[in-house]
Amino acid sequence: MTLNHYPRSWYPLCKSEELRLKGLVEVPAFGTRLAVFRTLSGKVGALRAECAHMGANLADGRVCGERLQCPLHEWEYGVEGRCEFIPAENNIPARASQPYLKCIERFGLVLGFLGGEPEFEFPEFEESDNSCYSQAYTMEFDTPYQVLAANSFDSQHFATVHHRRLVRKPDLNCLSPHHFSVRFEAIVEGRQGHDRILRAAGVKTVALEAHCWGGNSIFAYNTHTKARILFIILPISETRCRVYVLNVLHSEAAPKSALLRRLMLAVIHWLTISFLKPDIRVLRGLQFKLGTLLPDSDHAFIEWVKYWKGLALATLESE
Repeated sequence: MTLNHYPRSWYPLCKSEELRLKGLVEVPAFGTRLAVFRTLSGKVGALRAECAHMGANLADGRVCGERLQCPLHEWEYGVEGRCEFIPAENNIPARASQPYLKCIERFGLVLGFLGGEPEFEFPEFEESDNSCYSQAYTMEFDTPYQVLAANSFDSQHFATVHHRRLVRKPDLNCLSPHHFSVRFEAIVEGRQGHDRILRAAGVKTVALEAHCWGGNSIFAYNTHTKARILFIILPISETRCRVYVLNVLHSEAAPKSALLRRLMLAVIHWLTISFLKPDIRVLRGLQFKLGTLLPDSDHAFIEWVKYWKGLALATLESE
């Protein structure tokens, strides 16, 4: 991967509630800054924050109806980056446009596709109530984003960090140019509080299925507990990233009562974050050193890297 080139994929830009509160936020991403905004009609746009005119920060501007207005000379841009109004100017030059990301909202997050027209739809969890999800837990790491994504496919670390002893070798599949998956079963041997709770509830083994889309979005399923986890990463720069983690209820496991659904989500989310806390501790500052990987113990990691290297790339400037 070259400087400021990232896989063509959906990336989490901010929480939807941030736009409900402010209407306009600045988001550091891809080695630059984005201005993410919601229009009067509810559309969401994400433009490079540096104005095409003289470089003013669009995130310091304001939303005017369906457009974002620059704070300096009041040029106004639509959600697809085209300048649609310049004061005292009848002819708008073609160069008056901003690189932009097409945006959607899912699971309480604003997602933007880097790379022009989306090559794949943002996935949904199968057999789940995709409208019933937890608040996203947010973390930032001084670590390249691909280290965190690959960590979900590092079967060795499940034994050493999480004390999950593998029953057999992981089942790995590259299902499409965008989609890589792993399935494995492990015995819960940890002694942390969440491990004890799982065993007390009769969960002595876990069967995990994880699907990586676009190199940065991990959809994980625990087939025993029916927990669904979304782990999605935004590269801030080549060496720093932000991670959003949330849970979605399985449709069969979701109680009819809204109060019970919220309670169940809170418990599942607590178990998820408790499970991830050892990763939070050990992954900070980690680097992507491909030359040190071992063919046997790092096999799953190596296969994920092969998939990642095959992903098509884009830059914000090429939009």
